[in-house]
Amino acid sequence: MVKESLTELALQSKRALIMGIGGGGDIILTLPLANFLSQLGVNEITIGGVSSQWWNPTGGSTKENFVLAPIVYDVTKLSNIELIEPLLVRVNSRSTYNGFQPAEAAISEVSKWPVIIGGLTNGVIGLRDSINAFIRDYKIDLFVGADIGAHSFHDGKETTPPFSSLISLMTLSAMLQFDCPVVYAFAGYTCDAEMEVEELDERLSKIMKSGGFLGAYGLTPQDVNTYLRACEKFVDPIEPIIAHAAQGDLGWKRIPVMAPWGRRAYINPLSAIYLFIDPLTLVNEVSKCALLLKETSSLNEAEDIYQNKLGLIPETRLKRTINFLE
Repeated sequence: MVKESLTELALQSKRALIMGIGGGGDIILTLPLANFLSQLGVNEITIGGVSSQWWNPTGGSTKENFVLAPIVYDVTKLSNIELIEPLLVRVNSRSTYNGFQPAEAAISEVSKWPVIIGGLTNGVIGLRDSINAFIRDYKIDLFVGADIGAHSFHDGKETTPPFSSLISLMTLSAMLQFDCPVVYAFAGYTCDAEMEVEELDERLSKIMKSGGFLGAYGLTPQDVNTYLRACEKFVDPIEPIIAHAAQGDLGWKRIPVMAPWGRRAYINPLSAIYLFIDPLTLVNEVSKCALLLKETSSLNEAEDIYQNKLGLIPETRLKRTINFLE
């Protein structure tokens, strides 16, 4: 059976929820997609992210302290929010957590769509149940989960193991259980330096051969403008690469992640294009480890599975910061 493309699904939809599935700056990825779905006639759009942020807990600059790990926070502890489901809140520019502004709150300043955050503290089950309640209560016809880079394509055979895949895999696992059509939007091909290009190509090949490719979308000039305005509101080392690629800034780049020297990534024209993928095919063919997280009811349970069954170190259990110059 031929699967429907994202375009075909959008043409049949009136209300859509688009979320960055890795937390933090992934909310910026939702803006071009919201533009795209709006042009296809989707009348009501909500954008959002999940409760994981790479804040510097010391308050110091990134030059003084290199941030190695995110914090997963309780969304109900945010200030200046509207609680709309048990673990789902609507935020605005004044929403903070212990004085820190989530990326979603920062992006609400430039978004014409309402912005929400889904909580991960109760594991995949907690996120699943709250978003399903939102889908039901707000009559959502389509969910799109946006992610940047290669870390969701982990299958355990990588030359270099991914270093920040737990949060995305938790959200991907929840997506498999949503009560509406769901599409995974993959952005920034190669730009996070978490996988060799040949390995990423091989995983996409498996997905495409299995009929899981649901179309693509390239950034328009207006998208680039909107995207870069959002990047000014929330500074992130990875997210701007997509817009810069659309402006022709291609080739080998140093990506400032994991160490002062960063990692090297080859940015190509595909880095400016969203690839739409059937999440079930993605998990069945490549990211099988996401299936192990489906019934987790806490972050700690998800971390244990990730560490003990997959043999990987959860990014959420790393030391938060390190000063390499001490």
